[in-house]
Amino acid sequence: MKKATILLIIFLATMASLVSCGDEPDGKWDKMKWKNLSGLSKENGTYILPADGGTYAFECTNYSSPWLSSILDNGEYIYPSPDFHSFTSDWFSVLCNHATVTVTIQPLDGSTASRSLSVGVTAGDIFDSIDFVQRR
Repeated sequence: MKKATILLIIFLATMASLVSCGDEPDGKWDKMKWKNLSGLSKENGTYILPADGGTYAFECTNYSSPWLSSILDNGEYIYPSPDFHSFTSDWFSVLCNHATVTVTIQPLDGSTASRSLSVGVTAGDIFDSIDFVQRR
């Protein structure tokens, strides 16, 4: 009986290892695909924001629940730890809720001509960014 149990465990472990391996090599993930729910226009891969700001939503259509990996605020990196689903600064906020990333931008103040924001997102082993520039 003891020998049969050991053989069964070895057999199940072997079968589990064969089933869990896929044909795709590690790191070969589909690029994140985004649906612009706000109608923003793009220029060279960057969304153009109006000077008066607003709230803009983007839906990831091929990954169910992306979260924040990093933020580039006018060239300065910010890591949104420990909450990887939301971040707020003095001029923008970002919220990841299921497959939707919502970005709220404050209006430009009188002394700022333009500013840039890159929202880094991940869904595990895949990374992407949503890039913005706000101008007068």
